Amino acid sequence: MSGKYKYLKGERVFRANALFAGMACAVLIFVSGFRQGIGDTGTYRQIFDKLPSSFIGFLKHPTIKADRGFYAVATFIKQFISKDSQIILLCMAIITIGLIFITYYKNTDMIEMAVFLFITSGCYLVTMNGVRQYLASAILFFCFPMIHKKQWKFYIPIVLLCSTIHQSALIFLILYFVVDKPAWGNMTKWILFAGIFLFVSYPITGPMLANILGETQYGNYKEALMSTGAGANMIRVLVMAVPVVLSYLGKDFLRGKEKYYNIVVNFSVINLIAILLATRFWIYARFNMYFSVYMVTLLIWCIKYLFDERNEKIIYLMCIGCYILYYYYEMHISLGYGALYHHFVNKINF
Repeated sequence: MSGKYKYLKGERVFRANALFAGMACAVLIFVSGFRQGIGDTGTYRQIFDKLPSSFIGFLKHPTIKADRGFYAVATFIKQFISKDSQIILLCMAIITIGLIFITYYKNTDMIEMAVFLFITSGCYLVTMNGVRQYLASAILFFCFPMIHKKQWKFYIPIVLLCSTIHQSALIFLILYFVVDKPAWGNMTKWILFAGIFLFVSYPITGPMLANILGETQYGNYKEALMSTGAGANMIRVLVMAVPVVLSYLGKDFLRGKEKYYNIVVNFSVINLIAILLATRFWIYARFNMYFSVYMVTLLIWCIKYLFDERNEKIIYLMCIGCYILYYYYEMHISLGYGALYHHFVNKINF
């Protein structure tokens, strides 16, 4: 995508053409906002229909206890914007896709590749499936530079607000003190060790984790956690591992190239651990909603910095080809959507 270099706060950065980037973002929002029939999308529309049409009714609602922040926003939309349940998806798409897109635009030189990987890696499909969790994820992704800047007075309240959208966001209170450590240093090694330990020792640690989850909103998944149903296969693990392995092999070349390098690497390692655990215990795949967006950024940095100009073009094209094949595998073979898969409704009603 065309663009030019600018100086922001004394730093020379590349910015893609804002018009074309905005058009790409608008297409993603439009398609997401009018999708139906995939995953939990229909469930959110049903919930929206059952919500009261005023804040007074919302405050007195007997069943809304967890994630009240999300439902407060949904009630606001229903009271002041529209009672059509399609609108909740459109509004969530504007916020979620918009924040993710802006963050990619600010932190990568290849916004077109970021969009492509965001779609073909499976992130885009899930945005309007796990609506609450991806909304929290997008907000935290947009705010992750605050970790590097040590702006805890702003970041921690944002995490707490996000936890009212999806309670699992509280994990970022711990990660704030973890992810800005040197990439591939002791902290990264401890993350890998802890993840592998949980994977190997799950027959012992699984019941303990299930009891912990039983006290959270994931308590409904307690029995599922103890089952053997997988939420991922080794092909997904290998795909998630590619940027992590490349960043390790090229750590001496990547170190210092990007100011958020440590954070992005450590989040990507956590993402890899989550998908590895999900090969046996599907509930962990839900945590990839938080971390897979960082993996996309890391892969783009690897393409940019680890190869010379001639090889960079070859790797760029290889990346496109491989992810097209992976996307076909995910959509047609793994998930079984095939020719019946559709993101977009045939009839739009306002």
